[in-house]
Amino acid sequence: MENDQHNKVLIALGLTIRKIREESTNLSQDKLALEVDLSENQIRRIEKGQTNPTVKTLLKIAKALKVDVKDLFTKF
Repeated sequence: MENDQHNKVLIALGLTIRKIREESTNLSQDKLALEVDLSENQIRRIEKGQTNPTVKTLLKIAKALKVDVKDLFTKF
């Protein structure tokens, strides 16, 4: 049950990041990866909810997307 909730949160987080990136910026996954010093594969995994990004990573992503970090959690 707990793992189910954890997975749902990661998926929702990833979808929100992707939605903001696609709708509010001109950043591709590759460009976002460069901005936050991650691999494109890592950005792809975050957006698919396949990995648990650190707070530091989320802060970098929020800054690159020009949103507050709390905006990444609006779907919860």
